Amino acid sequence: MKLASPPLLRHDSLRSSTAACENALIPRTYAYRIQIIGQLICILTVIALWPHVALPLQLGVWWLGMTVAQMLLTSLVRPSRNHGTHDPLDELSLRHYLSSASAVIGGAAWGSLPLVGPYDAAAPAQMILFMVLGGITLAGAGILSNSRSAYAIFVSATLLPLFILTLVNPPAALPHASVWLTLFVLFAFTLNDILYTSRQASGLSWKGDAELVMTHQTMLDHSSEAIILSRRLRILRSNQRFAAMMHDGHVPLPGSRLETWFEHRNDWKKHARAASNAFRRGDTYREATRLRRRDGSVFWAEISGEAVTPGSAPLHVVWVISDITERMNATARAALAGEQLHALIGQSADWYWQTDAQHRLMQVTRHSAESNAPLQHNIGRNWWQLHRLGEGARTEQAAVRQRFEDRQGFRNLMVEVRDGSCAPLWLNICGTPRVNEHGSFLGHHGIATDVTEQVRGRERVHHLAYHDTLTGLPNRRLLTDRLSQAIARAQRYRERVGVILVDLDNFKRINDLGGHAAGDRVLLDTADRLRSCIRSCDTVARLSGDAFVVLLAELDLPSDADQVAGKILHTLHQPLEGMALRTPLSTSIGIAIFPEDANSANSLLEVADARMYRAKRRGGQRIEHV
Repeated sequence: MKLASPPLLRHDSLRSSTAACENALIPRTYAYRIQIIGQLICILTVIALWPHVALPLQLGVWWLGMTVAQMLLTSLVRPSRNHGTHDPLDELSLRHYLSSASAVIGGAAWGSLPLVGPYDAAAPAQMILFMVLGGITLAGAGILSNSRSAYAIFVSATLLPLFILTLVNPPAALPHASVWLTLFVLFAFTLNDILYTSRQASGLSWKGDAELVMTHQTMLDHSSEAIILSRRLRILRSNQRFAAMMHDGHVPLPGSRLETWFEHRNDWKKHARAASNAFRRGDTYREATRLRRRDGSVFWAEISGEAVTPGSAPLHVVWVISDITERMNATARAALAGEQLHALIGQSADWYWQTDAQHRLMQVTRHSAESNAPLQHNIGRNWWQLHRLGEGARTEQAAVRQRFEDRQGFRNLMVEVRDGSCAPLWLNICGTPRVNEHGSFLGHHGIATDVTEQVRGRERVHHLAYHDTLTGLPNRRLLTDRLSQAIARAQRYRERVGVILVDLDNFKRINDLGGHAAGDRVLLDTADRLRSCIRSCDTVARLSGDAFVVLLAELDLPSDADQVAGKILHTLHQPLEGMALRTPLSTSIGIAIFPEDANSANSLLEVADARMYRAKRRGGQRIEHV
C-alpha cells in the first residue's frame, strides 16, 4: 500500500476535490486574514477622514457597521456542518448563492462610506474616498476571481452610491468624475475577467467542481484500497471499498466520526494524538490498530494518513485502510511458535544470544529469573575476545575467530566472562549462522549454558590433587614437578637449585599434650613462617606429617641456601603465640644442592632427607649441609 500513488491522491487533485466538496468561497483562515486587513483599512480610513468631515461621529457609526458586516461575511464562508448530506451539485450551487450574498453585504458596507459625509467635505476628503473605494474594488477583483457574477454584484454595491453622487453633484476639482469612474469600473471588470479566465484554465473554476467531485468519487470507488477523506475528525468522503470493509453496504458513510470505527476509545485517542503530531511535522502517519465494523466484529487494519494541506484549518486528511487480519494472525502464530521454541531452549540452556554480521554480540536473553548483567556488559564485543580456558588460549581464540569469519557453526566452546564486580562466569556456548529470506548472512545465534560450578569443581579436584589439604601447600606430586622444571631450567642457564628439608623435632609430644587440634595449629603456623622466609619464585611444600621442603630456584651460590636455612631455623625457634606449650620448637634441617649433590629431583630429596636425619641424630636444632 503506497499513499498518494494514484493521481487522485496527489496534493493538487486533493486540494481541488476538497475545495469542490466544501465551498466555492474563500477558505476560513484566508477570510480571517481579509477581515483583519479590512479592519486595518477601516481604521486608517476613519483616521484619515476624521479631520475633514463635519460630523466625525458618523464615521464611528460607519466603522461599527463595517465590523458587523465583516463578522457576518466570516460566518458565511465557514464550511457547512452538514457533512455530505447533499448532492455535490446542489451543495456547490448553494455556496455560489452564498458567495453572491457575501458580495452584496461586503459591497454595500463599503459603498455606504460616501453617504456619511466624506463626499460633501473638502477636496482632500474626496480624494481619500476615491482612493479607498478604488483600492477595495481592485482587491475584490482578486478575491472574487472565481465568479464574474459575484464580482459584478460587489462592484455595483461598492461604487453605485459614489457614481450617483458624481452624477448629481460632481466634485469641483473633478467635474467629469462619473466618466472616470465608469472607465475605472471597466478596467476592474477586465482585471477580474483575466483572473477568472486564469483560474478556469487551471481547473479552479467552481463550474467544473461538481464534475470533478463526481469523477474523483468514481475513482475512489474503483480503488482496491479503502480510502476516506476526513475533516475535523469526521468522514467527508469515502469509497465503496471502505463501506464493504465496514460491512455498511453501499452507504458512503458521510458525517460519521472517525472514533466510532475504533475498537476502544483509548485506541482512538492514542492514534489521534500521534497522527496530529505527524501531520504537524508534515509526515505521513502509518500504524496498525483494531477497527470495529458496523456489525460489531473487530479486525486488524493498517491505517495510513496524510494531510492534504498541512497546517491548514480545518485539517483535511486522506486515509488509506488495509485489512491485515491474516497477516497479524500469521505473525501471532509465528510469535507463538517462537515462544514455544524459546521455552524449549530454556529447558536445555541458560541464555539465548545473537550476533550481528560483524560477529559482535548484540542480544542476550536470560531464560531464568537470574540477572544476565555479566553478558550485558559484553554487548558489542566478539566472543573470541573473551578469555578462554586452557593453556593454548590464544591458539583456540584464533580458531574460534576463524570459525566465526567462515560463518560456520560450532559447539562446546568454553568462555570465561568477567565484569569486575563478581566472580568469573564460565559458559559453554553453541552457535549456528542465521540468514534472512534471501540467504544473506545476518550473524550467528545460539545458546549458552552456565558451567561455572563444573569448572570450579574441576579446579577444586585439581587443587586437591596437587596441594596439602591442611596447609594448602603443594604436596609431593606438585613439588616433584616444580623441582624437575627448576632443574631443567638450571641445566639450560647453568644455575643452581637448592632443596631444604625441614622436620620438627618431638612433634609427637605436641600431639600428645595438646591433641591433634594443637598439632594442626603448629603445622599451619610453621607453613606461614616458612612462606615468610623465602622469595616469590621459591616454593614451600609439605611432604608428610611434620616434614616440609623449601625449593630454592635460581641460586647463584651454595652459600645462599645456608643463609635461607639459617633464617628458617631462627624463625621456627621462636615461641608459638597462644599455645599452652611455651617451649620453643626444635628443628632439624638438611640441605642438598644441584648439581653438586645430585642431578635429579628424587636424588636431591633423598640427599636432603639423609642430612636432615643426621641433624636429628645429633640432637636437632641444627643444619646439615655436607
